[in-house]
Amino acid sequence: MATSVFDTHSGRQSVGSTGSGSRRHSLLSADGQAGIQYDYANAWAAHGDKLSRWRRAYLASDTGDSEGVQSTSLALPDESRFTTCMAMSEDQGLLAAGSGSYDTNMFFVQSLDDQLDVKASFASKFPIYSLAFKGDLLMAGTDRNTSVLYKVDRARLLGYAVENAIDATQGVDGPLVRCVGTYKNKAAKSIDIAAPGSHIPTKRVACVEFAPSFAGGGGGWPPSSVAPNSELFVSALGGVVNIWDATRNQQALRVEKVSAQPLCRATWSAQAPATLVAAAGFDGVISVLDLRRRGKAVAWRTAQPEAAFGAWLGGDGYSSAGAYINDVAWSPFVPYWLATGGEGGSVQVWDLRYAAADGAAVATLRHPTNHGAIRSLAWSATHADLLATGTSDKSWWLHSLRADDVASGAQPSVQAAVIADKRSADDIGSVVALHAKGSSFYTLSSCGDLYAHRVTPSALARATASRMTGDDMQGVESTGDMQGETILERDMKGVEAAVSARDLKGAAEAVLDVVQRLRADGAGGSDEHPILRHADSIKRLCDLFKAKPRIKHTSWALPPAAVALSSGLLADSSSIAAEAEPVSASDASPSAALKDFASDLAYVAYGLPPDFPLESTASRQPVVWQALEQLNMANLRIRLGRLVETADRAGDTGTAPTDADGRPLWKSIVDRERQIMQYAKAEPALFDARLLRAVVKLVLPHDCIAGLTLGLGICQAYLSNQRLHEQRGDAESESVSCTMLDALVHVLLFPTVFDTDTSAGSATDSSDSAMAARPVLVPNVQMVRERISECLAACPEAVFEMVRLEISIQETVLKGGEQKAVAEDIVRIVQRHAKSVRVLLENTGEPEQRMHIQIHAQYPATTTLSASAVRLYLNSLLSTRGYDEHLVNSQWWRVAPAAVPADAGHVIGSDSGWLSSFPLARMLNRQTASAIVPRMQRQIDVVLATIKKEPLGLEPRLYRDTLLKVARVTLLMRSDQHLSFVVDVASKNKETGETLTTRQTVTTAVDPVVLADAFDSIGSAFLMLLEALTRHSSHRDAFKRAASEALPLYESLSQLLESQRSARDPTDMLKSRMMAVRKYLRKLEHYANGQPQQPSGQPQ
Repeated sequence: MATSVFDTHSGRQSVGSTGSGSRRHSLLSADGQAGIQYDYANAWAAHGDKLSRWRRAYLASDTGDSEGVQSTSLALPDESRFTTCMAMSEDQGLLAAGSGSYDTNMFFVQSLDDQLDVKASFASKFPIYSLAFKGDLLMAGTDRNTSVLYKVDRARLLGYAVENAIDATQGVDGPLVRCVGTYKNKAAKSIDIAAPGSHIPTKRVACVEFAPSFAGGGGGWPPSSVAPNSELFVSALGGVVNIWDATRNQQALRVEKVSAQPLCRATWSAQAPATLVAAAGFDGVISVLDLRRRGKAVAWRTAQPEAAFGAWLGGDGYSSAGAYINDVAWSPFVPYWLATGGEGGSVQVWDLRYAAADGAAVATLRHPTNHGAIRSLAWSATHADLLATGTSDKSWWLHSLRADDVASGAQPSVQAAVIADKRSADDIGSVVALHAKGSSFYTLSSCGDLYAHRVTPSALARATASRMTGDDMQGVESTGDMQGETILERDMKGVEAAVSARDLKGAAEAVLDVVQRLRADGAGGSDEHPILRHADSIKRLCDLFKAKPRIKHTSWALPPAAVALSSGLLADSSSIAAEAEPVSASDASPSAALKDFASDLAYVAYGLPPDFPLESTASRQPVVWQALEQLNMANLRIRLGRLVETADRAGDTGTAPTDADGRPLWKSIVDRERQIMQYAKAEPALFDARLLRAVVKLVLPHDCIAGLTLGLGICQAYLSNQRLHEQRGDAESESVSCTMLDALVHVLLFPTVFDTDTSAGSATDSSDSAMAARPVLVPNVQMVRERISECLAACPEAVFEMVRLEISIQETVLKGGEQKAVAEDIVRIVQRHAKSVRVLLENTGEPEQRMHIQIHAQYPATTTLSASAVRLYLNSLLSTRGYDEHLVNSQWWRVAPAAVPADAGHVIGSDSGWLSSFPLARMLNRQTASAIVPRMQRQIDVVLATIKKEPLGLEPRLYRDTLLKVARVTLLMRSDQHLSFVVDVASKNKETGETLTTRQTVTTAVDPVVLADAFDSIGSAFLMLLEALTRHSSHRDAFKRAASEALPLYESLSQLLESQRSARDPTDMLKSRMMAVRKYLRKLEHYANGQPQQPSGQPQ
């Protein structure tokens, strides 16, 4: 293969926006109309009747470059002037053009900033009629029924360093392009000799195209024999489609006869699962192949047109019926949209979901002045509604689709307009959309003229139907120079135009200004946040920047075989996506197809297209990220407000509240949990505490853990802001104070210890004679929240730790398990929480405030405001027989109240916040008197009775446990006030079996004398047991065994005494009790140290 490098003058020509058009000639110049300009700025406006519009468009099309496109041209060095095809590298600005010449017939052109430069030219062995580029591979279709695969050293070709080349092993002396494989395509029959009446035979490979990456196609495709890194491609010869594996050129993977007439185009759908191939040609039939099908792969096709080629010249204007198809293109954004163009001069857009309805396309595009055939077409890579065509009458057209009246309830319609065009010297051979260059298109004429067309932002803005109008934009200052248009409307239309032009940086800067203006708008005289009055404007901006997901292949299906009408299409019984529901026969109508197409078009065409790389763009441009955050925050604030309103309305009607999609409201909130916490920290003024309380309140009844977690995150956000403002010394610290969260904390910890107790033994129980004499004020909601606010002001960290405790307890309860194990877990959790609160109280807040909120960290039951947590903790102590812990914790609900000043009536309770005034006190004291004290007394009595019968009959563990409980109650009980209750006690008569009920008086205290006697008796018995262990002659390590039994009790009692040394103003009774325990420790110390007792050997 001869190799040459084209290094002469490239002949680049820049075509500007001239009035006369340097490369055009006017057919009507004799009439003096060549200077008329087509009004592209009003391409969508009405221009009178059809004849007038046709005249205007025809005259304008001959006047040169339009203002909607900027073009650069390059004359390829093809001496034969017989260029045939073009392909483009996906990831680099490199184009390859092919020629039907036998000499130099392969050209490589670099596109840099829409400037075109020929980098090299080569002479292939055979003329080239089709090309495909993928990575460093270039596939060429020749006129000898053969496809040739080349490997291109793109790095050297574009002038990059050799070490960056894909194939660096060739070095600087290796070929830039080398042949690596040939593939001989098969036709249905021999095409060397044509049968009478048939088409003229040809061996030209009409098209080649590499397969996209396969994404879980399944169904046996690709075959297991295909290596994961293999490149597959499709080629068309005659009426046959060949599927090849580039690593094996002996035989095609699949050969499918699609038509008896030659195919002009076969193209692979780039959408997942990448198993569909569309083909069309001379017979005007469009076929869709599903490579997962066994046997015949054609899954859908149009019927054979009945009209002859002459039909499109007669009748009512132009028609595509009977005209053969030159090109087929899949939409890069909507997997079931397929565009075709051919000799009829128009482009048809098919919706494959409804194609079997009546044989009609859902949209037809053609310019009034187009008299030639559509030779090639391409969808825009950046706009879902733009479609470019190249025709045989020297024109390149850029069409814009628009759906009208989709939301108004009227019959939908789809319109099309040309927003830009160009004319070349001869027939345009190919049009390719360039994704990497944004809204750019490349055209190649049959005489070797290569054009780069960049659509201007103004043209792209005109192609978008503006939605930036509405009543919510009124009331903002008028522009003064635009009738009926406010400044807000003007700025929002500017955002819309920038997004349409894919200038996201400019759009983001405008969005920041608009949102700031909306938030500062104080019009309306209402207490609601200004952003709520402009909710519709925010929604429009969000629609512009909405990141639409890629349409999944499982969401649609081809129609079944049963849907086949006489007027149109046939569909084989195959569903592309088994998960999707195909359209039923009753729904497969032209109106339904048009309605769905118009709806889809309105969705994908406005704003950003599906699968747009918005996140990567935002990561490169911080201003875009800031704008998205501002829109997301404003939109979330509006959504939450509406959710709360919906829940309130549903509560009035008694129905379960749901969102617009039918999902429960609380699930919608949980899905946005992370955003709510993030934005509550970033914009506390936007997400006020009242709204957040209502939001959390919606979640809690349905998912307690999720609601508590959301509430805790909001609390942490406020705390972080408060501490930050305090460090800075800002005057605005009050606006983010945690005291604003009193209502939210009330919801999270409800019922609190301040709330009215509704359980048995309420405040009206006359049998509680002792408690009835003590005033227990029934608080209202305002008083409860004032009390919570005092706690938040003293130490917000400790209050939020209470919410974290609530989460841990709820998780433990919901996890379930054995009752005793769950109770032990709850006890450990609360005790661990008490230690954390102690540290927080020591490091934050003022001492006087900490004393006022009555949190005693050494008593875990007082370290939370949640009545549920207190009850669960104390009930768990009851289940684990922690009677002593229960008694010393519940004593704070029996502490005698202090004197109350006359002006302190606003404080909950009659004693300025002491726990004994809380409504929870009555329930806890009743439980203590009726359950805890009797069980504590019973345990002591059982141990004493056993000791009396057999002093050494108990296990050491039981001695230690009972002694420690007695010592704790003796030393830690600070209150001498006992409360009495009259309760009903049920007993069963053993003789008659009857149940008898008697009334008894119970008390909350254990007799101190009983405790002192029990400590002496049980303590002496334990010392006797230890002495017996030391005298056990058969045990070699007798003293070590005694020490192991004595040491745990010795350490526990020592720690207990140490904790009481810091008590302020100890009473004489407490001193006496401490002295008794200290004496006992001295006796126990000998055994704990492993030393023998006194010489007498008897315990003292």
